Amino acid sequence: MAHIVRRKFKKGFTYLAQVKRVGFKTVSKSFDTKDQAKKWARSIDRKLDRGEVFDYTQASRLTLRDLLDRYIKENKHRAKKSWRMEEYRARYIKQDTIADCNCLRLSSKHLVEFRDRRLQTVSNSTFNQDLSFLSQVIETAIHDWEIGFPSNPCKTVRRVASPPPRNRVFKGDEEHRLLEASVLTNIHGKSNHYIKPMIIFSIETAVRHGELLKIRYHDIDFSKSLLSLNDTKNGEDRVIPLSNKAIMILKSLPRRFDGKVFPMTKDSLKSWFNTAKKKADIKDFRWHDLRRVACSRLFEKGLGVEQVQAISGHKDPTLLLNTYTKVDPIKLVKKLG
Repeated sequence: MAHIVRRKFKKGFTYLAQVKRVGFKTVSKSFDTKDQAKKWARSIDRKLDRGEVFDYTQASRLTLRDLLDRYIKENKHRAKKSWRMEEYRARYIKQDTIADCNCLRLSSKHLVEFRDRRLQTVSNSTFNQDLSFLSQVIETAIHDWEIGFPSNPCKTVRRVASPPPRNRVFKGDEEHRLLEASVLTNIHGKSNHYIKPMIIFSIETAVRHGELLKIRYHDIDFSKSLLSLNDTKNGEDRVIPLSNKAIMILKSLPRRFDGKVFPMTKDSLKSWFNTAKKKADIKDFRWHDLRRVACSRLFEKGLGVEQVQAISGHKDPTLLLNTYTKVDPIKLVKKLG
């Protein structure tokens, strides 16, 4: 038999659903609404009717922090490319009070409160990724570790609407100003001769900045104008064609003993790029926007979606078209004749 009990708190009410059956351990869970509590209780009743036995003892002894620690530890050596991001995400979630919530008591209410706190410091999309990650951890606990959960509360929390996709590309003579400023830029009296060729190469190839910084000369086949990109963001290697301008850039750079084509770190690249932008008086433009410029120009050259995907490494054509493409209508007019 199911019982729904309304409990009053400072911020409102919660509803405790309890399912009691002779011969079975009493099962209970808290919800934000009475309808949610009733729905859950009915699902438990149906499972009991089918003879399913529930044992939530293990879940009652664990916190969300325990699950996160085990998930990261057990997935540390897998090949999944996103593992380091998951480790980073888990570390930040464990800094929040939700990490100490008992697994059996974890509810959508706790997750909503976590959302409100998290959104004070991160974007909507970052929180949505946090929620998806937590859901994956709980699903792993249920299906792989056989830890009994009444339900996965993450599935009852709505994702936060994300803002429209960013569509920033160069405006007017910004590209010319940026390239000119990149040559004249200096930090503490020192100049950097790699910034301008790195900007041009990125526009010609649509590579991510992480891929750019990993390029070695042994990755380049000058005879076939091909570049091999390994250990990419999506975990898949790819080979991309190089334009005449990209080849010219590569041949103009001095060869280094360590084989690096662009000998810079992520932080130094960011610092030099921001200094060049400031000198060129360009606002709200990020290095990653060069990738959008590159993809847009590939489409303007007449390449199809699959061809641009092969170069950019996008798995989702919708993301490529909606987020990384902003074709110049003036250039389209010239193509139409």
